Amino acid sequence: MNELHSRIELINSIHGFNGFFEDIKNNYSYVQAGFIIFDLSDLFKFDTHYFGEFDDSFLNDINSCKGLLHYCLNETRAIQLSELIGSYESVLIIPTGLQKNKFACLVLELSNLGTEPRKVKMLGDYWRIFLVEIFEAYRRSTSLEAVKITRREKECIRWASIGKTSWEISQILSISQRTVDFHLTNCIRKTNSTNRQHAIVKCILSGELLNPQ
Repeated sequence: MNELHSRIELINSIHGFNGFFEDIKNNYSYVQAGFIIFDLSDLFKFDTHYFGEFDDSFLNDINSCKGLLHYCLNETRAIQLSELIGSYESVLIIPTGLQKNKFACLVLELSNLGTEPRKVKMLGDYWRIFLVEIFEAYRRSTSLEAVKITRREKECIRWASIGKTSWEISQILSISQRTVDFHLTNCIRKTNSTNRQHAIVKCILSGELLNPQ
């Protein structure tokens, strides 16, 4: 157990994060092992990200299972995927619970999982010990590779979030309207948004507008 804790602490890149699940798969003789992140990228939209290696057919079934997102958002009890999708009794789903604008689940497929509730609970309880650390390893890995919004860009998007126009922001910050538009365009690009309003929503959900520095 201590070795697993230490292994998680060493993760500092997306490559390392993916490699961690490959190690789990090999060391525990699992059929599949990975992590699914649900990222609230807009008020009514979740982006889904997969880490580890999953079969294409499995991913197709997961993507069509709306009940998985709903369950992981509202529950933390480990369950077999068959409870949500009607198949995959060998797959264990362990949700993390909501963490700011993200939530996730650990996905483990065991060739000998069976249907005994006691075994499902035991495995869920074991892996739940590491869930917070795994989620933090994901945050650590992605934050190191994320594009950062500058202080001036953050100032512009913050004023835009309360309804100020580019001209009004230029007067408040004593810069040209053209410069304001430049910074706001950078915010749209860096957050992979479609327009200014979309960028504002993403910055609010990610916590970017909570810290003025």
